[in-house]
Amino acid sequence: MRNKEVLLILILLPLLSFSAVLLSAQEGRGQARLNGVVLDQDGNPVAGATVTLESLVHNLTMTTTTDKNGAWSFLGLGKTVARITVTKEGYDPTIIPQLQISAIKNPEQEIKLIKKTATTGFDENDPRTVYEKGISLYEQGEYEEAIAMFERFLELQPDLYEARVNIGNCYVRLKEYDKAIKEFELVLEKLNQKYPDLTGNKMAASIYASLGELYMDQGKLEEARKYFDMSISLDRSDPALPYNIGEILFNSGKIDEAITYYKIAIEINPKWPKSYLKLGYCYLNKAEMETAINYFKKFVDLSPEDDPQVEIAKSIIKQFEK
Repeated sequence: MRNKEVLLILILLPLLSFSAVLLSAQEGRGQARLNGVVLDQDGNPVAGATVTLESLVHNLTMTTTTDKNGAWSFLGLGKTVARITVTKEGYDPTIIPQLQISAIKNPEQEIKLIKKTATTGFDENDPRTVYEKGISLYEQGEYEEAIAMFERFLELQPDLYEARVNIGNCYVRLKEYDKAIKEFELVLEKLNQKYPDLTGNKMAASIYASLGELYMDQGKLEEARKYFDMSISLDRSDPALPYNIGEILFNSGKIDEAITYYKIAIEINPKWPKSYLKLGYCYLNKAEMETAINYFKKFVDLSPEDDPQVEIAKSIIKQFEK
């Protein structure tokens, strides 16, 4: 027993130095995506707008430009809180002061730019105006007011039940989890009524992932895993979802559970190197050295040479092959 304890200490000590390098190199980074579209007040795409993401938690700033369809995206994000600023000459700038970014899945952001010469009014009987007001209030962190707008929208357009996802997200921000769950479940109930088979339905998969993250935020791991599994079963097109679930479990010390999800990510995309790297760390922590080294080697084989983590992986391989 004493020898096993010494072995674990020898394994974990070098891991501390490697982890420090990884964390400093990837502050605020991960595998999540954030994407959206920029439209003018008439709903037309705005090309050439500058979209800037500034993390309020980490030292991270990213900038991109909308394409001809007004679309934009940021890749490689971790869970954080960010400010989004959208600017273009001839338009008033639009700022989302505080946007919660999930490490799992993020809803598409629809951002409006208003021409400087335009004048706008609010009509509580116009569904579009009411909905846009709800979005604006949500983006400003006025969640209770946003809920009122989305509920008004549903009074005007009761068939557009998808708006309940927005209400659920507001309740998540307010940490009123039971109310959030109720809203998400109402949308899932409608989707099940509309579609006999939800396989491939990205909205349903996203809602299940949101429920999983909601339970994870409350420390309810088993409930969270149930919903994460349901999300993956519906949409197996993106390895980032199981990978990010693996990251949450790994960081919580749930090594065996994390291995399961990293392997699912590999099943979805066997040529994506990140999962092999994390499996190497998992098996290193389990003191299964030969398996760990094999995964590190696979990561090195699949990764570009300029990836800074390649040298780290090579160092680990060299150290434990001696």
